[in-house]
Amino acid sequence: MDYPYVLVRFACVLCSRRGQARLARLAERHGAEISLEELLDRVAWTCPYPRPRPGQKLRKYQPFCGIMLPDLQGPGRPPPDLPRPALQVVRGEDAA
Repeated sequence: MDYPYVLVRFACVLCSRRGQARLARLAERHGAEISLEELLDRVAWTCPYPRPRPGQKLRKYQPFCGIMLPDLQGPGRPPPDLPRPALQVVRGEDAA
């Protein structure tokens, strides 16, 4: 619900898996009140490296899923669907 863009892009830091989905479609499928962490768990359920569970001890040589939302990861190239500025009404000579 709080995601700022129309297009949600996913990427993995460990492998070359990439994907994208429209925010409205994700909200329809998973619910509008889902947290981003739970959404990442649901999207990455087919990953060969499971995501660590809350409180799970991380092991030194065991890789975990590296799924992330690249549009929310610091400065960089802006996403293709940046929110547009508000439209303004312009009155011309012909407007009465």
